Amino acid sequence: TQILNSMKILQNNGKKGSNKAKQILSQQEDENLVIHGYRKNICKSVVTYICYILTLGLLRLIFHWFPTWRLYSTHSKCDLEVAEKILVVDKYQQKFKSYFVEEVKVLSGSNIRFENDVNEHEKRSSLLSVYLGDGYLKEMRELRAIWCKKLCYVWDDQRKEFVKLVGLDRGRKCFEYHRFKGYSAYEQSLRLVIYGKNEVDVPVNTILTLLVLEALTPFYIFQVFSLIVWFAEFYYYYTVAIILMSLFGITSSIIQTRRNQRSLRESMHSAETVIVYRGNGRYEEIPSSHLVPGDVIEIPRNGCTMQCDAVLLNGNCIVNESMLTGESVPITKNPAPKTNVTYDVKEDSFHTLFCGTHVIQTRSQGSDRILAVVLRTGFLTSKGELVRSILYPPPSDFKFDQDSYKFIGILAVIALLGCVYTVISKSERSIAATDILIKALDLITIVVPPALPAAMTVGKLYALNRLKRQQIFCMNSRVINVSGSIDCVCFDKTGTLTEDGLDMWGVVPVDNDKLKEPVKDTTSLPKSSSLLKGMATCHSLTIINDELLGDPLDVKVFEATGWILEEASINSDSNSLISNIAKPPIIPRRVSSITINNLNGSRGKDGQFQVEIIRQYQFSSTLQRMSVITKTDNSSYLEIFCKGSPEMIISLSNPQSIPQNMQDKLKEFTEKGYRVIALGTKIIEEICNEEVQKMERTEVESNLEFVGLIILENRIKSETSSVIKVLKEAKIKTVMITGDNIQTALSVARECGIIDKNENVIDVMVGPIKYGKPTISFKVIELTRGVNEERQIQTYSCDEIMMENGNNFNFRYCYAMTGTTWALVREHYPDKIVELVERGVVFARMSGQQKQQLIQELQKLGYYTAMCGDGANDCGALKAAHVGISLSEEESSVASPFTSKNPDICCVPKVIKEGRAALATSIGVFKFMICYSLAQFTSVIILYGIDSNLTSLQFLFIDICLIIHFTSFFGKTEAYTGPLDKNRPPTSLLSLTSIASIIFQMFFVIVFQIISYKVIQTYDWFTPFIFDLNNVTYYTCYENYAVYTVSIFQYITMAVVFSKGKPYRKPVYTNKILLTSFIVMVIICIYITLYPAQWIISALELLLPPKMEAGLAILGLALANFACSLLAEDIIVQYFLDKKLAPKISNLFRSSNSYLDETQSLKLHSRFSKNFNDSKSDIVFINSEINKSKVLQIQDGRANVAYENFEISGQTTKL
Repeated sequence: TQILNSMKILQNNGKKGSNKAKQILSQQEDENLVIHGYRKNICKSVVTYICYILTLGLLRLIFHWFPTWRLYSTHSKCDLEVAEKILVVDKYQQKFKSYFVEEVKVLSGSNIRFENDVNEHEKRSSLLSVYLGDGYLKEMRELRAIWCKKLCYVWDDQRKEFVKLVGLDRGRKCFEYHRFKGYSAYEQSLRLVIYGKNEVDVPVNTILTLLVLEALTPFYIFQVFSLIVWFAEFYYYYTVAIILMSLFGITSSIIQTRRNQRSLRESMHSAETVIVYRGNGRYEEIPSSHLVPGDVIEIPRNGCTMQCDAVLLNGNCIVNESMLTGESVPITKNPAPKTNVTYDVKEDSFHTLFCGTHVIQTRSQGSDRILAVVLRTGFLTSKGELVRSILYPPPSDFKFDQDSYKFIGILAVIALLGCVYTVISKSERSIAATDILIKALDLITIVVPPALPAAMTVGKLYALNRLKRQQIFCMNSRVINVSGSIDCVCFDKTGTLTEDGLDMWGVVPVDNDKLKEPVKDTTSLPKSSSLLKGMATCHSLTIINDELLGDPLDVKVFEATGWILEEASINSDSNSLISNIAKPPIIPRRVSSITINNLNGSRGKDGQFQVEIIRQYQFSSTLQRMSVITKTDNSSYLEIFCKGSPEMIISLSNPQSIPQNMQDKLKEFTEKGYRVIALGTKIIEEICNEEVQKMERTEVESNLEFVGLIILENRIKSETSSVIKVLKEAKIKTVMITGDNIQTALSVARECGIIDKNENVIDVMVGPIKYGKPTISFKVIELTRGVNEERQIQTYSCDEIMMENGNNFNFRYCYAMTGTTWALVREHYPDKIVELVERGVVFARMSGQQKQQLIQELQKLGYYTAMCGDGANDCGALKAAHVGISLSEEESSVASPFTSKNPDICCVPKVIKEGRAALATSIGVFKFMICYSLAQFTSVIILYGIDSNLTSLQFLFIDICLIIHFTSFFGKTEAYTGPLDKNRPPTSLLSLTSIASIIFQMFFVIVFQIISYKVIQTYDWFTPFIFDLNNVTYYTCYENYAVYTVSIFQYITMAVVFSKGKPYRKPVYTNKILLTSFIVMVIICIYITLYPAQWIISALELLLPPKMEAGLAILGLALANFACSLLAEDIIVQYFLDKKLAPKISNLFRSSNSYLDETQSLKLHSRFSKNFNDSKSDIVFINSEINKSKVLQIQDGRANVAYENFEISGQTTKL
């Protein structure tokens, strides 16, 4: 039936139905893949190949640049079911489109030969087993598949669509993994056919491949065209010089590209031998590249680097996940429970060993092998995802790059007009057709300068080298210009704004239904105290080489107890599941837990007890807690300790155990900026170990007895406040995105200056469900100083502040919210996100995905956004930002273009300064190159009028000695060392100032070249040029001398004018090499103009005037040109247009990301209230009792806002 259906489809040319020729392959926020089916069309293909021959391969070259055109020319649209080629349309954020042409491959396992396999039934059964979509199993003898962005998509005959190939991580219950018995070698080979080798392989092209790819780029093809034209005009010297430069450029590009590819491959490629379980007690050692999902592997006792994602079946593993998270903190991995709960990679991460992470140590009962089931391999792994993000970065939306292509188009139009003029004018003078053609084509090579791409990279290379000297390294040079446009910087808190570690401040125990006064010395607590025992046991610490390792928070809390941690001794006859033992010291003093060996021998016999840690439930960022089951020796019960965020522990505790002053105390500590951890406990009857392992987490972490608070402090880094001040003075928006508590985040934000002293914070919160949606409420939070001058946050309702302050209250405010609020607002009030993001400064309890979402929302508002983090939980945001700056040197930092070896945020203004310098240089160089090509075009057009031209060495002197010379040193002017300017460099080449600057310079170029051309003709000794048809390359004449000599001064003038210094770069005179070049070239040009040596006259083919007066006149014109150009740039363009007119125009067309002054702030506040006032939403201000007669006024009379006509409803005022 399937064969008959396929034949029918083929008879209909594959057009089974229009809806089957297209499919949405992937639909995400930042990626939308749509595929279209195509099948080869014989008639189209024949016609296309004939065109290849007729165009001498030019059409094939164009198809190399535009592969989709080749697909359209040789294939026809068809049903995906019979498609041979797939066109993939990748839409990024609905703004950018990129296209891939992928071939449909047919895979089969029938050709596999395995001589050593004893199971003949397996040989006959060559079914390919794959897991698709949500994890369902599909078996077929052959399958059709495509690969896009390193991921495989398999055709599903039942669904009639391509479905993503997945591993064993989807749609599977936890207990199912324990039933896997391993694959035979033949079964493994069958799965290897579809899943491919287990390698995260970064392609490294051969030198020949890179040479061909580089040589076939449009730039170098244009160079070949230019060389042919120059050879035809006998410009041998210049042609040879350009060939040498091109070879140097190609060689440099190939070396750099290959070096980057090899560097990335060496950092990411890893291969080892692994031991796999074949069933029936057989184990075999194989290369890690042969692993497939479903293999059962052994984790070596001495550790290893994971080559795949795998779920742990038994034992414990101590793992360093710095490659993924950026935090070099050992984490304990426990076996997956044998429960009926669906496995989830994020939720069950503490049962999962991720590819690229390092297993430091393993633990098991007796001599049992530690086994794990392979979940994902290759690019499906977590490491594969990281590498994919590097290989396929988001498309650049930098306006400067887009405008540069538009300018090239404008130059091409000018060149076309020049060609038309040349053809018409020379045809009227009966010039030979071949000469006319060569002259016309020569204009194209002049107007579109071949050296433009090389010149544009100069500023970026110098900036990157300067950053490198400051211990800031960049992996992607294209972002350096973008960093100069940054107007919003987002910071992670812990490890970025604040110190990495936490310091123990004290504990607050519960006594008689109340929280007691804080206890600074925790060792003074009774040994039997539940709070002390919980601190000593509720952690995931481990002992490696006699050193206590684990989460820094856990280490600090444990060290504060003064207890001793020992690894449980496990023998082969024991059924114990004890992982660690905690015991108090003999001497009641605080003892460093690092010196474990010294303490192990000092066990006392005078009543000392120990607490055995039987089972751990690892910390989950989603659950915001962890817990352990413990047993104190000689006791007949088990004790559970649960540690986590106060909000979570309170919700899990018996309400009767919650202290009466809980909220007040919690508020007191969080408002002071302390990190607060709550602890709860529960006693259960002693049960056997098997029953302990079967206990559900929800059962363990319920009905707790609240025992107290653990207080830690996180100090702000010394450099943080000064850097934030620098950024805010430059009008750069600063935002904090953290996973920490909102009160702590607000306190840190206020202290470091992200929130101004006179700025009020409105806490956006989620209320109860009403009308099918959660309500959004607002509280105004004001920072005050307590008696002890500690940081405190007070909460008021909005109207309390408004009414009490009356006319003296200046209502400046910003928003703060948690990840929970963020998620609900995005879901239920997406149209309100803009206003919350615009004024939002603190976003707390944000997950990694939510951080990335916030970055993308800021970008939608028009911000050029930078993200600075330490790599932990920041990878998504670092990748999504225009500029990512990582403070971590771990492998996860590859997600970020910039990496700073100095772990503080001082790198941020440095990157911005160098980016601004590079952007200013790029704009200056671009304008210089545009004006240079147009100036040379003007000279040629003037001389074409008399059938003359510039000579070969005249071109060579201009292009090599002036243009390339200056552009090589343009970028050596260093970044401005003063404060960051409030205005960013223009990002658009089509802006008013950029266009005006080019127009003014070209106006003076044209005017003074024409004047020079006319002045030379006024002298008595002047003789006009007569074109000789027998010597078409003879251009020596007075007109040539006049135009050439004045033009060489114009190039120097434009270089000086466009070498702008302050406020983004140092003054040009600080660039000693460039300044020396200017002086030397001015002297040489004066020498050429007035009294050159005979060999120079012969080389340049000059006809020198008989009297020096003509040369002096040209020097006068050059000086006047310099003065006019400089004055026009500084006074008209920079002062009048840029500083006076441009701000007024921008105020008329203010973009959404502009800063709001006080009046706009009030307007936004009023509009915000109004916008939320509809039948579909319920937005409230907490505890508002509005007095209609009260009016809010700004003191200077700029705004007067009255709050009236509000409907009063209980304790809330509905807007």
